[in-house]
Amino acid sequence: MKRIGILIWALALLLSSCAAPAVEPELTETEGRLLLAENGTALLVTEDGTPIVLSIQTDGDGPWWGYHSGDRIRVTHDGINETYPAQTGAYAWERLEEGTPEDIPEETLAALEDLGWNFGREIHEPAAEPQTVKDPVTGYCGNTVTEVTLDGETYSFWGGDSVTLTDIVINLAYDPEAVCSCLPEFLVDTEFGDGYSVNLTEYYVRCQEGQAPLTAEQAEKIRGIVERNCK
Repeated sequence: MKRIGILIWALALLLSSCAAPAVEPELTETEGRLLLAENGTALLVTEDGTPIVLSIQTDGDGPWWGYHSGDRIRVTHDGINETYPAQTGAYAWERLEEGTPEDIPEETLAALEDLGWNFGREIHEPAAEPQTVKDPVTGYCGNTVTEVTLDGETYSFWGGDSVTLTDIVINLAYDPEAVCSCLPEFLVDTEFGDGYSVNLTEYYVRCQEGQAPLTAEQAEKIRGIVERNCK
């Protein structure tokens, strides 16, 4: 009888522990920028640039459909595993405002890329020599007007700076197969052609005909022109 009593007591204890309700995780909210990797993994980059891998804890496919890297989001999550990058379970999220990859700190992106993460960024090097067409356009004077659209503002100027910038952008040998996914920094319109997207950080000019690299000297010339005329 004693043995039976012990067995009954053990069984009751086992059933009691099986019936115990699961402990809900303690959740908190954190705001930051969304960073989407090429393999589909999402990270939250906090205000101080700390990346946190988000492990989705809800059902459903395509949780980040319609979102973009750089979007400002608020995530409801559980505890943070202090690795690098840190990790947490995400239970809910909402977009607070749209953003672009440029809103992600460069230091954070570089540190993650050094660890093997891929965010679809292409690293460009300046051209070794000018990529000028064989028969460059010439014959215009200093009255040629050039417009630069930067940060939503359009600046018009003429003279030597206008001629130099026009010379560079309209005479590059554009390659339709060389177009990358990097975003331009500003737009150049000339009297001899318009819609030239320029990125001096990545050393390129892009237009309807394709994309062409800039030399370091050309990029420096353009940077000086923009600084002098776009204030």
